[in-house]
Amino acid sequence: NSLGVSNGIYTAEGFGANYYFGARYAKFFNNAHYFVEGTVGISSLESRVLNELSAFQVFDSNRLMTYEFVFGYDKFPAGGMPFFVMGVAGLKQGGQSKFAYVLGIGKQIPLSQFFDVKRIAVRYDIRDHIFRQQINDNQRFTSHNLSFTLGLQYYF
Repeated sequence: NSLGVSNGIYTAEGFGANYYFGARYAKFFNNAHYFVEGTVGISSLESRVLNELSAFQVFDSNRLMTYEFVFGYDKFPAGGMPFFVMGVAGLKQGGQSKFAYVLGIGKQIPLSQFFDVKRIAVRYDIRDHIFRQQINDNQRFTSHNLSFTLGLQYYF
């Protein structure tokens, strides 16, 4: 089992990149080759370009919250190859709730490989939230919101 925190960049399609902070819990199975994970994250939908070009606000709020539940596979938990995840997410984007699919890769690098620390790892993740979106009664489109995070993981 592990608990972790991460921060990085969340790129909401059409809104640019904003700071992202997240927390996660993971449960590992079969010598850490498989895991399930729950993640909660917060960011914003602020866009300097849209604010300068548009006289109206696209969403009621600039706040973004993400809730993920993913299944992961790591063929080489102690090796150099990344793990793969897929699952589902709930996005509360600008006051609107969305259902999304999640695809991603990442890696947990135990600090015990470099220091005398047994239960802590550095972790990076790249995730894609894929969902259908409609803004201001325009035609629906598929949106890909990417997150790039780096964080610490504590194993217990």
